[in-house]
Amino acid sequence: MREDRRRADESGAATAPDLDRGREAHADPVTPPEWSLTLTDLTFTVRESARRKTLSIGVERDGELVILAPLGVDQGRVAELAASRRDWLYGKLAEKAQQYRAPRRREFVPGEGFWYAGRSYRLRLTEVVAEVPALRLKHGRFELQRGHVDVGRETFIAWYRAHLLPWAEEMLHRQRPRLHSLPTSIRVADLGHRWGSCGTRRDVTLHWRVALLPRRMAEYVLVHELVHLEHHHHRAAFWERLEVLLPDYAERKSWLALHGADYDL
Repeated sequence: MREDRRRADESGAATAPDLDRGREAHADPVTPPEWSLTLTDLTFTVRESARRKTLSIGVERDGELVILAPLGVDQGRVAELAASRRDWLYGKLAEKAQQYRAPRRREFVPGEGFWYAGRSYRLRLTEVVAEVPALRLKHGRFELQRGHVDVGRETFIAWYRAHLLPWAEEMLHRQRPRLHSLPTSIRVADLGHRWGSCGTRRDVTLHWRVALLPRRMAEYVLVHELVHLEHHHHRAAFWERLEVLLPDYAERKSWLALHGADYDL
């Protein structure tokens, strides 16, 4: 799942934010070809996949321009599509420049705030106690043992992963009666700029950062990926099905695009 990415295909129609870019690449047995295309002042990364039949252009959250293409695509065809979408791309890049904020790196010092489930909790450093977890949330504060300050980021990520998975499994259990298809598994990983992904083996993966989001937004990420088990695209049928499960999905999607970058370490 891409945080706030939009794509345009060869028909010229813009599609909604892509929450799970990379589904095609993961299906390839080997790493697909990747190359660069420069069109006057715009430079694109072109990623080919044997599973793709059409071209699509995407603007990453950090402003990188990406073209997803069929394996062995003609370079002239790629350049033609890029040129036809130039005005659209300039508009998206302007939006990114306004919306994108590089995340502030947290310092593992007393009083620093760390997100969990949409709320910021202050950090308290404690002495090392063998029978106490290196990191815990207690009495409205995160408590980190001093011996783990140097690996504070890794310790927090491990904590987020451990707490996000049970929540996701519980949410899946609640949604189960309304779903037409179920995942083979749910896991938590680092997905870069994607919030989530739905793999070709019907496994759903959430970025550990989903643990930091308000629960309504985390629910949107999860349900978005679950709908991909039924619809492996972002065409009208996908959004119609998502609206059945989350009638206010558009509001949540917009909030995530505007504020998601704030929820990081």
